[in-house]
Amino acid sequence: MRIAYISFEYPPDTAVGGIATYVHQVSKMMKSRGHDVEVFCGSPNRSISEVFEGMLVHRIVSDVPGFPKDILSVFQQRHQQKNFDLIETPEYSGDGYEIKRRFPELPMVVKLHTPSYFIHELNHFYLPAKKKIRYIVGGLLRGKIRDFYWKWRKQEADIDFLTTKLANQIHTPSISLGDIVAKSWKIDRADILNVPYPFIANKQYLDVPIGSETNTFTYIGRLEIRKGIVELIKAIPAIFEAVPESKFVVVGRTAQSPVPGLTMKQYVEQELKNYSTRIEFLEVTPDQIPGILARTDVCVFPSLWENFPNVCLEAMSAGRAIVGSKQGGMHDMLELPEAGILIDPLQPKEISDAVIKLLKNKETRARLGETARNKVLSAYNTQVIGDLMEKYYSQLIQLGPPLSK
Repeated sequence: MRIAYISFEYPPDTAVGGIATYVHQVSKMMKSRGHDVEVFCGSPNRSISEVFEGMLVHRIVSDVPGFPKDILSVFQQRHQQKNFDLIETPEYSGDGYEIKRRFPELPMVVKLHTPSYFIHELNHFYLPAKKKIRYIVGGLLRGKIRDFYWKWRKQEADIDFLTTKLANQIHTPSISLGDIVAKSWKIDRADILNVPYPFIANKQYLDVPIGSETNTFTYIGRLEIRKGIVELIKAIPAIFEAVPESKFVVVGRTAQSPVPGLTMKQYVEQELKNYSTRIEFLEVTPDQIPGILARTDVCVFPSLWENFPNVCLEAMSAGRAIVGSKQGGMHDMLELPEAGILIDPLQPKEISDAVIKLLKNKETRARLGETARNKVLSAYNTQVIGDLMEKYYSQLIQLGPPLSK
């Protein structure tokens, strides 16, 4: 198959998030399976076609909103030479939207990652009703009817929605995301295929010994509202009291907290000021994460909702005991077989009870860590996911039935 991956995010120029990680891994996977693969992506400072890690990659200077139009001419020229069998693009930011409009006969797979509207809702989860009322009344007093900034734009102006509705095939990494998108965008759930991310296990993670005893529990990820930080910090005092020798390590860059003017790091420091000597904040490079995990007994990922987080896959491959949110893709990862403890991210006591249980029980940590590592290696390896993607890609090329719009 001749496959083109259209994604603003791609290493190293725009390796900014989970989409970049996915496209990097899936393009390498499909090329290693004998397919003719090219990547079309963005860059902050160079427009070039180059061979990168054995892959032909076309980069163009652009930004996120401008990328769908900017990449069109580059793709058009290459498509005339190559005649691609299909393209795959994320729904997020509509990277493949203009290409599909220009070449409507070209089959397009949309890979769901997390639509912008849903990220927007999660990041405004804690916006108080009083603040909304003051905002509305303030506008009326000034003779203005303000847009509700906590509401997302209408669907007819939402590029994520418009791109997904043009898809010939839709893939979702997590069952939860497929359910959410089907309901919100009125798409038949049967038209959204469950295709987890492939995970190429790094030897550094696999070399981490199972069964540590450091009394450390660790959060890894961006410090933002949707990652469940607000409820997590409510659980910390109970953990510290139950396990007096325990330490909390927070790894990641900070974002805005629910309190205007305070970053999330400052918010955590303020709320947990009585425990400052037992909390460590770190910002590290990706190659340092295995070392962090090796010094961790328990990883805690209490996201309000998350699609199919790579950080959880990494922790699983390192054989860590995990406390994860039951909302989203971690449910798929950790439930069957039991490879961690799933909690309601809005219940601090559930979080603290789970972390305490694992900190106090080395045998349980080791059992869950071993199961987690085996699950990653057996369920999300490139053979399993590659076979699944080839099956669906082939069906699309051979049959090409459009989704009902």
